[in-house]
Amino acid sequence: MNDKEILVIASDPETRKALSSILQTEGLKPVQASQLSEGRALLQSQTVGMVFCERHLADGSYLDLLPAAQTNKAGNVPVVVTSRLADWDEYLEALRHGAVDLIASPFKKSDVTSALAQVRQEKSTDRANATDLNARAVTA
Repeated sequence: MNDKEILVIASDPETRKALSSILQTEGLKPVQASQLSEGRALLQSQTVGMVFCERHLADGSYLDLLPAAQTNKAGNVPVVVTSRLADWDEYLEALRHGAVDLIASPFKKSDVTSALAQVRQEKSTDRANATDLNARAVTA
């Protein structure tokens, strides 16, 4: 999996630019989409480490993207939802539907880096668990 490429789906060019700029300072390579359909196509054709998706887009919402991210050929691609509201109810809704986080827009660098760290930690834990299971299978 290419953990360096991060898909950014947002309708507003300034939003995409701001988030992409933060991701680049973290050594990542943002791939941008302005619509849900474009984002889904990129998710199918490219291997990305995670997705930042605006809550509402002209042609759908992050809820329409989650199934494609969860059944991607590279495995379950984590999705972080972005929203101008970003209240507690919206956060819980996003988590219930399978997103890993919800952050407020306009973005604070600390929120973006926190979401990145959370995903990296989960991936690290998943790899460690897989290694442990493989070791147990070999010794059994």
